[in-house]
Amino acid sequence: MDAETVVCLNPASAAGRTGRREREIVASVEAALGRVRCEVTRAPGDGARIAREARGAGVSRLIVAGGDGTINEVASGLLAEDRTGGPTLGLLPLGSGWDFARSLDLPRTLDGALEVIAAGHTRPIDAGRAVVRAADGAPRERVFVNEASAGLSGDTIQIVGRLAKRVGARLGFALGAVGAILGHRALEAAVEIDGVRVHEGSVSLVVAANGRCFGAGMQVAPNARVDDGLLEVVLVRGLSVPSLLANLPSLLAGTHGTHPAVSFHAGRILSVEPKGRAMYADLDGEAVGTLPLRAEVFPAALEVFAPERAG
Repeated sequence: MDAETVVCLNPASAAGRTGRREREIVASVEAALGRVRCEVTRAPGDGARIAREARGAGVSRLIVAGGDGTINEVASGLLAEDRTGGPTLGLLPLGSGWDFARSLDLPRTLDGALEVIAAGHTRPIDAGRAVVRAADGAPRERVFVNEASAGLSGDTIQIVGRLAKRVGARLGFALGAVGAILGHRALEAAVEIDGVRVHEGSVSLVVAANGRCFGAGMQVAPNARVDDGLLEVVLVRGLSVPSLLANLPSLLAGTHGTHPAVSFHAGRILSVEPKGRAMYADLDGEAVGTLPLRAEVFPAALEVFAPERAG
């Protein structure tokens, strides 16, 4: 890679629309930023490879043309082996959910996002590293940028993929959540934050959030900030199926914090140890394994282009 700016483009994002718009997207990027090199992902892991190669080549800007999954892969490549530095990330609104970018207040239009990158204002943001249990029972370590969670979220991810392509990301996630709730059995688990046990008993959902939103705009962690060096832990103690269905609208609207079974906590390390059966875990909207889960924040791990904040 000999270009100053590299575009990592995932043609499968937004149900394939990004791939169909490849020429248009690259032309828009070059009109705003000058000549770029476009690297297209072809298989899982390509985003991480492209990021590693861009860092090794001294690329100054790495533009992510895709969704949260692509951002996750690129961040994983940049943070491989706990390395620091590397290209500044520019995020283009080309995925279905676009959840992580909501926490950066990025524009929802391609031209608006490119204006932010061209303006050159950057900010450091946190990332996270999680350990879950893989299918073979071995520990599996992964990077996340938006959230690591287990319970209803992990069960929902098992359903939502095949729905989102047909009905859209937000409706697909909502329908997936309903499906997960109908089959839900609360988990018995011990939940610790920074080594302090905050709950032992029934759990329906636990989230270690770096960003505010997941599920195509659901504001699950309204107090989360991407640059405070902390994770916002959202704990939903065990609820029955009727109660979960009745309270799903509040979760979609981000007003679930008023429910007595919901609590918010801030910390650097979350540990969830199941008592008996394990639930699915997910990172940045991707199923990655099952509990136990250990999630840890990495402060100021990445540099991104973002709107300049007042004051």
